[in-house]
Amino acid sequence: MEGYVMNINFIEEVQKHKEELLKDLFDLLSVRSILGTDVTDETPFGSGPRKALDKILSFGERDGYKTKLVENKAGHIEAGNGEELFGILGHVDVVPVVEEDWISHPFKPEIREGKLFARGALDDKGPTMAAYYAIKLLDKLGVKWNKRVRLIIGSDEETGFRCVKSYFEHEEQPATGFTPDAMYPLVYAEKARATFDYKLNFKDEVNSYDYKLLNFEGGQVPNMVVASAKAVLEGDVRDIKEKFEKFLAAEKLDGTVSVKENIELELKGKAAHGSTPQLGINGATKLAEFLNMLNLDVNGKNFVSFITEKLANDPFGERLGLKYEDDEMGTATYNYGIVKYNAAEKVGFASTDSRYPKNFNLVDKLNNLKIDNITLEITSTKEAHYVSKDDELVTTLVDVYRKYTGDKENDAFVLGGGTYARCLKKGVAFGALLPGRQDTMHQANEFILVDDLLLSTAIYAEGIYRLCCE
Repeated sequence: MEGYVMNINFIEEVQKHKEELLKDLFDLLSVRSILGTDVTDETPFGSGPRKALDKILSFGERDGYKTKLVENKAGHIEAGNGEELFGILGHVDVVPVVEEDWISHPFKPEIREGKLFARGALDDKGPTMAAYYAIKLLDKLGVKWNKRVRLIIGSDEETGFRCVKSYFEHEEQPATGFTPDAMYPLVYAEKARATFDYKLNFKDEVNSYDYKLLNFEGGQVPNMVVASAKAVLEGDVRDIKEKFEKFLAAEKLDGTVSVKENIELELKGKAAHGSTPQLGINGATKLAEFLNMLNLDVNGKNFVSFITEKLANDPFGERLGLKYEDDEMGTATYNYGIVKYNAAEKVGFASTDSRYPKNFNLVDKLNNLKIDNITLEITSTKEAHYVSKDDELVTTLVDVYRKYTGDKENDAFVLGGGTYARCLKKGVAFGALLPGRQDTMHQANEFILVDDLLLSTAIYAEGIYRLCCE
């Protein structure tokens, strides 16, 4: 088997398909596949994700593979033959964008200085297409398959995995597999995950105040660090502009004040993936810190003081007694991804996305938490996912990675993010972000290096070959 691998120069083979791969990927990246509100039976997550799903399945049909759309939520492209099924799980939905923060249009892919810029270039349309071309390349070379290989494509990875949940209710579960939706060398375990809301209990009492907080909005999804937040205040304009600008200067942040009917404040933070909140700057908690310096109405004050005193600048949950770490799986993290307040509707909450080690009972901790003026509601939980580092799946893929990169330093690791790997009985996350590369997933100006995309295609091709061919 090894001898045959040596006869295939996967780097050269990928180069032969480069233009075709980029053309297909550009087509896929041009689809604005953000979770939509135009939900129907045909478009369960909105028209964008469905359009992207149809697009990638059309490539499989064009190239002569078995394809199937499942419940309009997910689908697959199948090659190979054999009793056992090997799964590669990718996704074509993407996280929201703030278009003004992008240099080029997020859905008009563009290559600049060897980098392919577009929303989804790195997470996860680029890597998914690399995996597709790896399968296609092997098949065109006429390899002898000993397994069936399915590229399983979801359209709701960023907002709940409802796509693959539905898929596996109807379709065969692969024995093993990987998802090209993380980093190299390989992710063999994923932290447990819980989402929960801190909800403000509104009071009827009235206090004397200079400003009334009417509205506060930051964030769209729990698994992103809030990139920008806005607040609307009622009250005397006086020196608020000066105070806000002084605060922004001290924090080295950007923001704006505009006075219309009311006072409108906007503060820009720095987006990051919700599994690594320490790498971003949460615009919502920063704006709350500023508001906490003002003399606010009682409910507004309770809201911003809770955020400032218990959540702000604390991605590891120390202040609420939720800090936990262990040697293998690392530290529990907490991302406050959606922060909203509406005085008229008496709504105030901070939606939190936590990733934590498998030996930590976070749910018990949360159930015993007592916070003044706050009710806590757990909205979802997922157990940790684990494959032994000594498993053949792990050792084979890491070996292929080392062969192509020469990297002997980095080792398989544990991830805070939740990937499709956890949907497989035995699944890992494998690429496509190389160590030392800038991670722009979920950020403005997301990109993948074209050379890295091609290298990943070769790595995936040899990995699939070693695991699924004779």
